[in-house]
Amino acid sequence: MIYALNADTSHIEKEDVFDATIIEFDGFERAMFFDPDIDYHQLCGAPPVMEFLGDLKNLAWLDHVFTSPLNLLLMSKRMMRVLESVGPFRHRAISTVIYSSKVKKLVYAGYPRRRTSYQVQDPSLRNDDFVILQLAERLDCLDHDRTLVNGTSFRKSGETYLGVEDAQHFEFRKPEGGFPPVFFVPGLVFYCFSEEARRACEQADLKGLWWRPLP
Repeated sequence: MIYALNADTSHIEKEDVFDATIIEFDGFERAMFFDPDIDYHQLCGAPPVMEFLGDLKNLAWLDHVFTSPLNLLLMSKRMMRVLESVGPFRHRAISTVIYSSKVKKLVYAGYPRRRTSYQVQDPSLRNDDFVILQLAERLDCLDHDRTLVNGTSFRKSGETYLGVEDAQHFEFRKPEGGFPPVFFVPGLVFYCFSEEARRACEQADLKGLWWRPLP
């Protein structure tokens, strides 16, 4: 079984509330850290350390975080170690720091709002234990003829990209040596995770993960 991964938001009780919200910079809208071929620091001017504001109380026990923008795969360094223990996969771990929402007005101001020069030194007001996962290679393993979209093959469907809910069935060709723990598939707008990766994360009792088996 192959899985997509979303953040478990069951601990969030209000709409438009996130565990971590990016501190915007010029070009932040394009800094998805998704495509293996793109250097988002160079393309979008993303800072070397990506900065967020968040609820540090929740972040203390979460391993996968519900972010704004939604497309960032922000995970604990512990989760990264678990994935790496399953098997090799080429990737970049983008450094982050998440500041307590208590210092929002000190670090984020102006119009449009941008990062100020204020430095947060107090360790109780910051969390440095998360990274953004960006894969660094493609795995062309999707069978475009046996993946079904609206009753026809992906190849004949006229679609270029597929989300998790866009296909009735995903068919993957298993590479020699098996699937890596997490992999980028051309044509899909999400990362894929192997059964072994899911099992390892569950055995490690990681929190904040919602596994979605692909049909």
